[in-house]
Amino acid sequence: MKNIFLLYITFFILIGCNENNSPIDIPQPTGAILDPWVGGTTEPNQVWIDLDMQKMTVTPRIAWDFGFYSGKEFRVILNTSISMAAGKLETSDINAVTEADVASMKPLVAVATFQPNNIQYVDDVKGNYLERTAIDEISANDKDNKVYLINMGNYMYTGNSTDLKISGDSRGWKKIRILRNGTNGYRIQYANISDTTFKEYTVNKDTAYNFNFLSLDNGPVSIQPTKNNWDLCFTVFVNEINGSGTYIYSDFVITNTMDHVGAYQVLTSEINYEAFTKVNVDPSKFIYDDQRVIGANWRNTFGGAKTYTDRFYILKDHLGTLYKIRFLKLTNSENLRGYPQFEYDVLN
Repeated sequence: MKNIFLLYITFFILIGCNENNSPIDIPQPTGAILDPWVGGTTEPNQVWIDLDMQKMTVTPRIAWDFGFYSGKEFRVILNTSISMAAGKLETSDINAVTEADVASMKPLVAVATFQPNNIQYVDDVKGNYLERTAIDEISANDKDNKVYLINMGNYMYTGNSTDLKISGDSRGWKKIRILRNGTNGYRIQYANISDTTFKEYTVNKDTAYNFNFLSLDNGPVSIQPTKNNWDLCFTVFVNEINGSGTYIYSDFVITNTMDHVGAYQVLTSEINYEAFTKVNVDPSKFIYDDQRVIGANWRNTFGGAKTYTDRFYILKDHLGTLYKIRFLKLTNSENLRGYPQFEYDVLN
């Protein structure tokens, strides 16, 4: 038996050591045509796309409430894809907050109210979350961490699929307070507004991800792929309209600026998609500090939903790989939104 065992070992060693010691070829990224499954007209899903692997990760929009930053800073983001919003109170005693304390704030802490100053109740729409979030950076001094009134947004719309609605009934309100949990995590206290005691979760930082996500109903949840493994996301998005505050957009595309993904737009009046090659890339045009470069700019909803054919996008991922991207479809054969399709090619 020992001889047989030694024979197996020798066999695998010989296979593992070829005479040229040749390196293993790693497949290079190629292009593809992808159909992100946002889920139809109600767009219940967020779709995270890794271009070099041609991989799409689909997660329900309603699956998470808060995202906790995994880097050295202590920042927390809201799930604005379901219209969540947050307003700071003056107290740090969560148990003391009553309905009377927040009654006047409730009409203000909301999205799409067409009030210019309601932008303060959502995170930075450009995605510069280390500079500004609706919830202040979590302080090392517990006394500095105030209670927040949280508009929990809306459930998914469950009515007729042709109604073109993306928001259902209200999910109500919570009060929360977030503290640091040592140097590598968070503690979130939460309760219904009228409750006099709170519940608590702890969230640890996993630096493989941009954010670690939490659902108040279900605890920690997996949402985004690891930070190096997504470039784009199709999602419902709360954006800003200059002078009118926040507004809810369907069919929105964000880029992973948290992992140094950059992008810019090219008009076909300058050069068409087929003719564009690596030599045409202008490094000075890449935008790394605004996740909305593609945003809603790829589609038109006036006079019938359709994609713009006069533009495409150049994207540079965290590895420096360059892609050109153009959008082919916004609707299905019945002209219903929520069925996007796009094409991309690697610029070698």
